[in-house]
Amino acid sequence: MGDLHFHTSQAEEFDPRVWNTAYLTGIEGIPWHCHHRLQGEQFSIGREIDESGKLNIVWPTTALGNVCLATTSLRLSPKLYNLGVEVARGTVHQLKNQAYEWQRIGLKFPDGFLPLADQALDYLLQGLTAPAQSKQQHTHAQNAIDQSLQASVALCDTFSTQALDSRRATEGRLATLLGARLQPEVSLTSIGDALNSAFNLVSVPVELGRVELSSGKTDFSHFDQQVEWAANVGKRVCVGPLVNFRKGQLPQWMVLLDAEFEKVLEVSCEHAARCVERYRGKTHVWNCAAGLNVPGDMNWSDEEVLRMAVALIETVRRADERSPVLLTIDQPWSEYLRDEPNGISPLHFADALIRADLGLSGLALDLSFGTEPGLSFPRDPIDISRLVDRWAMLGLPLMIHLSCPTHTPQGPQSSSTTAGWKTPAASSTGAPTNFVSPELLTRLLLCKPAVHAVIWDNLSDQVPKAGGASGLWGVDGKAKPLLRNMLDLRRTYLH
Repeated sequence: MGDLHFHTSQAEEFDPRVWNTAYLTGIEGIPWHCHHRLQGEQFSIGREIDESGKLNIVWPTTALGNVCLATTSLRLSPKLYNLGVEVARGTVHQLKNQAYEWQRIGLKFPDGFLPLADQALDYLLQGLTAPAQSKQQHTHAQNAIDQSLQASVALCDTFSTQALDSRRATEGRLATLLGARLQPEVSLTSIGDALNSAFNLVSVPVELGRVELSSGKTDFSHFDQQVEWAANVGKRVCVGPLVNFRKGQLPQWMVLLDAEFEKVLEVSCEHAARCVERYRGKTHVWNCAAGLNVPGDMNWSDEEVLRMAVALIETVRRADERSPVLLTIDQPWSEYLRDEPNGISPLHFADALIRADLGLSGLALDLSFGTEPGLSFPRDPIDISRLVDRWAMLGLPLMIHLSCPTHTPQGPQSSSTTAGWKTPAASSTGAPTNFVSPELLTRLLLCKPAVHAVIWDNLSDQVPKAGGASGLWGVDGKAKPLLRNMLDLRRTYLH
């Protein structure tokens, strides 16, 4: 078996759940099914094949809170790698590579970036030359990580602004759509004007599990009102996902009765056809399904998952030949594969649907960040940029469903408050703990030519959602600063 072994003197400081987030990836970035063991200060992880690989692990930082970072590719060796040093090496390496690539295409570095990047490299070199397994080695490595992440945020902030300004100079106001996902539980009476000003698209999730309250009984009333409101104020509308296959989202009778695949297929396609018939002419984009590529409640085979996707796409396409048809890809970094030896890779799943030539018009990527099951691990903004570029190579337009905490953390523990994870004081730099700014992530996604729409996926914190307080409105019903940021982005760059 191909095991990698690491020494970590800070094992007791970390939240115990950190070790369960670890996985290995190869050159394609797809996780292997892994086994791991923590024994004292030694952490071992491996898989059934003897190949080099990158370790990915959620790491506590003062720059971004708990964030998934990766080492460089490590060869199999009986010796112990120092975990902190290898994570620092991978983080600094990614920063340097991305800065060089963007500089080659004309990026002007922001003030203070080069000193931050150089200091990160200096800390890494100090960590590499410090006495092995010493406290100084860990401190230098952690400082290298934190400085790299601060530099990463500054780099991506500048890149997104310069890229958007450049596109606006050549294209004028962009046709990219900026939207919000509506929630049946949230009335549009008090927030409709603000939504109308900040967004040019709304997403109406007419999901089977929300419409069919019991077998054979449906209620579309909330969704009818939302679609009608959008039509009255001239918003573009994305209806869907029509069927949400994520855990807990299908009608209860399907799960409780362990419905056969053919029955679920029949009911799902009937619902999709009914939705298209009901909202055709009022909808600009159809989103067929979500949650098919990740483990769900039904334990289907890969063949059955693909059959379901194909059937839903073809059902919608037959009922409406003109409007674009999309399908949502969940957890595009594939974290779930570390626990699912027979799971479907998101890229392979999407590639199979594209090659089938079904009339799929684009892909919707779900970027819901958090440490809870079913979410994508929080990421360095460079990681997010690289992911979008990788998916753009499939040649289809991308719609991004984005969700991350929108409150401002206070104090060094707050970055993990929503998930209950502890975050040790990870650095002596004095940098405040924080999430990546949601406004920065939105701007970074909007600047990508392959991204045709960005949808903020949680309207209000009054409706609980995995991942913490990610709404545009708080539990008190008051708008958060992010809503103003969205309005500014639209006024500056979009129609």
